[in-house]
Amino acid sequence: MATDSYRTPAGFAETELTEKKSRFIAAVKPVATEDEALDFIKVRRSTYPDARHHVYAYDVCTEEGEYCRYSDDGEPQGTGGMPVLDVLKKRGLVNAAVVVTRYFGGTLLGAAGLVRAYSGSASMCLDAAGEAEIKLCSRIAILVNYTDGGRVRNYLEDRSGKNCGASTAAELLLTDIEYDDGVKFTVLVPVGIVEQIKKDLTELTSSRLVMTDGDNEYACINGGLK
Repeated sequence: MATDSYRTPAGFAETELTEKKSRFIAAVKPVATEDEALDFIKVRRSTYPDARHHVYAYDVCTEEGEYCRYSDDGEPQGTGGMPVLDVLKKRGLVNAAVVVTRYFGGTLLGAAGLVRAYSGSASMCLDAAGEAEIKLCSRIAILVNYTDGGRVRNYLEDRSGKNCGASTAAELLLTDIEYDDGVKFTVLVPVGIVEQIKKDLTELTSSRLVMTDGDNEYACINGGLK
């Protein structure tokens, strides 16, 4: 995926909407591959095997390319899958799969009514899931002596939002602290601020540290966003 960040659902969610006695049960899940999206669709079909329709849409971006698919699953063409996909597109969400299961209530909704019901169900479910921003990060190991360990820990916890209250957005993710011959911190730092973080730590310790760069990976720094 050739991007430094993207937005995706923060987690699984399921909601239900009733329109003229038809039940629309929507579910969303963040996915990393097309296979995960297809597996999710299978799970939803097996969860409600007696439902008439399982409309779905997914948009998955990987290093190999973008996989964007949708299905009306027996509904009139253009009334189910595309409206659900449009909700994902308008919100700028990727690596997401949405399935809307319909139990027919006996009253025809018409094309316009179906579009409203499917898009409304998808929107309601995505609202319930919340959103997360995923950033391309560099995994960095920082080794310092015990004298500098407290200052470095305070700095990293400040930048990770742990010392500043819930209203302060995290800038990096502190994933591990080890105490041995020295203090070793492992952090995930968005690639755009790596050099600034390294500069700050070098000045904070008067260059008494060793920093080792690991592989880049995508990580959620700020958790769920509404």
